[in-house]
Amino acid sequence: MKVTQKNLRVFHILVNEETAFLDYFNKNSVLLKEFFLLLEGRVTPKICSILDKAQVCYKDISSCSLRLSGVKKDELPAQEQKGIEQKEPIATSKEGLKLKVYDRPIRSGEEISQDVPVVIFGRINSGSKLFCQDSVSVYGVIDGLVQCDGEYMVLNGIGERGNVIFNGEIIEKESVKHNVLQKITIRNHRVEIKEVV
Repeated sequence: MKVTQKNLRVFHILVNEETAFLDYFNKNSVLLKEFFLLLEGRVTPKICSILDKAQVCYKDISSCSLRLSGVKKDELPAQEQKGIEQKEPIATSKEGLKLKVYDRPIRSGEEISQDVPVVIFGRINSGSKLFCQDSVSVYGVIDGLVQCDGEYMVLNGIGERGNVIFNGEIIEKESVKHNVLQKITIRNHRVEIKEVV
């Protein structure tokens, strides 16, 4: 027997109504397939059938004693990229805070996990993933998956195949302009998107 502890990227979804969940899943299925779904509430056989057909990993936790409200966010471990030796610059401020800078596009199939702020001077290609516990600035179009749990995110547009999650909220592509620098923050528990002047 071999036991290994893993960190999972999870979405906790409270299902109140079958049709609302199915609409949400159909709209965000490409993104949600990348995560383990914890479903709670009215998880119907139709929902399970559609998730099974889409090969989504999920668990109905309606009858579990698992408490999620008091759980702190787990920090993503900084991981080496598989098979690629990266020599990306890390800038250090006077206060000792670090900043990871990628002065290039992020290639398809590349996965980056950081717990320091990240700046990317290039596009994020389809099939690439960026997970950051701090703030993110992307100066090219996002066609991959970006998850940012920091104070803010600066971006220049989301492409057709791109997906962005900011502090657990899926950012709708229609709410972000193309080729316009914008800053995403959360104010009064709501996502706010403003152009950078």
